[in-house]
Amino acid sequence: MQVERFVNSILGSNTYVISFEESNTAWCIDPGDSRPILDWLADNHKVLCGILVTHAHFDHIYGINDLTNQFPEATIYVSEYGKECLQNAKLNGSLYHEMPFVVRHNKIEVVNENVSIEMSDNQVMQVWETPGHSRDSLTFYIEEQVFTGDAFIPGIKTRTVFKGGDKEQAARSIQKILSRINDSTVIYPGHKEICYKKECEIV
Repeated sequence: MQVERFVNSILGSNTYVISFEESNTAWCIDPGDSRPILDWLADNHKVLCGILVTHAHFDHIYGINDLTNQFPEATIYVSEYGKECLQNAKLNGSLYHEMPFVVRHNKIEVVNENVSIEMSDNQVMQVWETPGHSRDSLTFYIEEQVFTGDAFIPGIKTRTVFKGGDKEQAARSIQKILSRINDSTVIYPGHKEICYKKECEIV
């Protein structure tokens, strides 16, 4: 499995593209700036088949329409409340950036704690519900690699000031994530640098 990181122009959010050597498919987590993603997919002859959304704040979703216009068969995976936010510029925060944005794609699948997403042969992405930063926050885990969005950013205190944020939930979600991974697990946060659990700072 290969993971590519892209740092976006809006608020420095991270986008990740996951691919598998034996497959021509790829998956995207939290698409921001679409051009680098589309260029990477073209250069590597990959077809985007899925978009995973850790939470539907604007800086983590604004590239979705460009990607799904290019790959209309791709499915978006998001929490139930996240789906509502994708389709509401006020809820996803884009209205307050003076860049109103809603997702136009209709292939959306709601996922929760009990769901696993088949990525490739024998490759399954686990879904963990990790609210606190936002009501809809999800964390994705596969093969000692965990994609935490803004639910856990090593070295940064989780922000809970947005609608649906909750400090107690955020603390419980961080403990949940840390209890399910080991020191060699790679953490891919929604902002800042990638790190191993054994290296990360917890605040």
